[in-house]
Amino acid sequence: MVSAIGNPRTLINSIRELSGWRRGLLAFVAGLASAFAFPPYGAFPVLWVTLPLLIFLLDGAKERAAERRKARFAAFFRTAWAFFFGFFLIGLFWIAEAFLVDAKSYGWMIPFALVILPGGLALIPAIVIGTASLFWTSGTSRILVFVVALALSNWLRGHILTGFPWNVWGYAFADNLMLMQSFSVLGIYGVGFLVLLVFSMPVVLFDQGRKAAAVYISACAVVWAGVVVYGTNRLQAPQQSVEGLRVLVIQPNVPQADKWKPENRQRLLPLYLQQTQQALAEMGQVGETLIFWPESAFPFLLDEQPGALEAIGATLPQNTMLITGGIRRELSGNQNRFFNSTFVVSDEGALIDIYDKVRLVPFGEYLPMRWLLQSIGVERLVPAPADFTAAARHKKIDLKNSFSFQPLICYEAIFPQTVLPESERPNLLVNLTNDGWFGETAGPYQHLAQARIRAVEQGVPLVRAANTGISSLVDSNGRILAEVVLNKKGSFNSELPEILRPTLYVRVGDSIFWGIILVVVSLLLVMEKLLPTRRD
Repeated sequence: MVSAIGNPRTLINSIRELSGWRRGLLAFVAGLASAFAFPPYGAFPVLWVTLPLLIFLLDGAKERAAERRKARFAAFFRTAWAFFFGFFLIGLFWIAEAFLVDAKSYGWMIPFALVILPGGLALIPAIVIGTASLFWTSGTSRILVFVVALALSNWLRGHILTGFPWNVWGYAFADNLMLMQSFSVLGIYGVGFLVLLVFSMPVVLFDQGRKAAAVYISACAVVWAGVVVYGTNRLQAPQQSVEGLRVLVIQPNVPQADKWKPENRQRLLPLYLQQTQQALAEMGQVGETLIFWPESAFPFLLDEQPGALEAIGATLPQNTMLITGGIRRELSGNQNRFFNSTFVVSDEGALIDIYDKVRLVPFGEYLPMRWLLQSIGVERLVPAPADFTAAARHKKIDLKNSFSFQPLICYEAIFPQTVLPESERPNLLVNLTNDGWFGETAGPYQHLAQARIRAVEQGVPLVRAANTGISSLVDSNGRILAEVVLNKKGSFNSELPEILRPTLYVRVGDSIFWGIILVVVSLLLVMEKLLPTRRD
């Protein structure tokens, strides 16, 4: 293979001839490299190498398995699993940091988390790619089969079981403001299809079908040009501000290891109040202001703690409201149910409204298969008397003057399914989170990048209040207007951007994505390229 490096076609043939652990190792390395296409690294051009490399490895798997369907499925499955195991290993390595917050209790679980989570997630694309092996050809159409397969596995990963659409392919555009605008039309899964289509393009340069290659390259060029033109035009539209309303975001930067210590129970609320008073004093004369504190701000039940709401009311100036995270308890029969909630508190210290989190974090806020995992010593990471309870649906909270916001607690912001119907469209998205579990890793940066995409998809600005960062204000086009950096105590205040007109994605959701899939599959069928009878 070394002697083939000078000749690209010879090199590709050498790659196709790899088998066994050599093929798996190269697929694993390509998957590792692909993870750097995503925030916070943003090296998305690497996909022009790694995705074609995966296709060439799959070509070799087909050639060696010949027409034996089971052998072909197994070879494709193993190759794809190795690629995505590397991909998820790098993309999610920050998970290990959460187990180090209480290393004495949870540190032993790190090796299992770093193997089981990436390995389990890799099963989804591996099964889909294995199925795609039944339709694999030697021509250009196999690239479309590949793109459809990975696009579908993206959607499946975001929906099956509880769903985990972290670093799905569309987020390769999440660090580029111009490319980011395409999310307002296609959503995360539609943009993911475009990413796969465009970055698989180099494969056709080494195929024999010149006419098909020319059509594919031309289509990619048109798509890329359309994305660039659309993004450029959308960013030129002026952004207005909501008249007479400001936002103030507090980032307390309380270390996660200290947050739930009993001795800090009475210390944290005064800390928040003092930091808020200081920030308000720096603002000067305060008009109507929304103040934001992060997720689960206190190690107590806010609405049951004696004097807590009164102290908040005494701190808030007139015409201000506090939006804060906290834990809530509700009696159901003879049992207590606990919720991870967003509270809205008036300047008189009264509770105006509450939102309870819908999408809970497995192993964090509840323990799946508790009967099995608890028996081997596995516990959830968040300290609470019991597992949290999930609410039934997302909702917006109406404030005065027809202003409303939609709360998204923690990783709810990574789900495009949180989009409300156009009739319930809010004026603001509010992401209260605590990324203190993940230290100075890639995790908080990836979380912010994905939350920004929700703002672009909906054409609605986003306020993000994080315990240790990254707190930010994002406009309806995904621009970061203000922020407090990671692991710093601080605050910012700003005017609030206006919403844009409802985006196409708000109106039709993932219908365009499914329409694209249908058109491409129909095209392949019409060309008689997908029919197994043509193969065997």
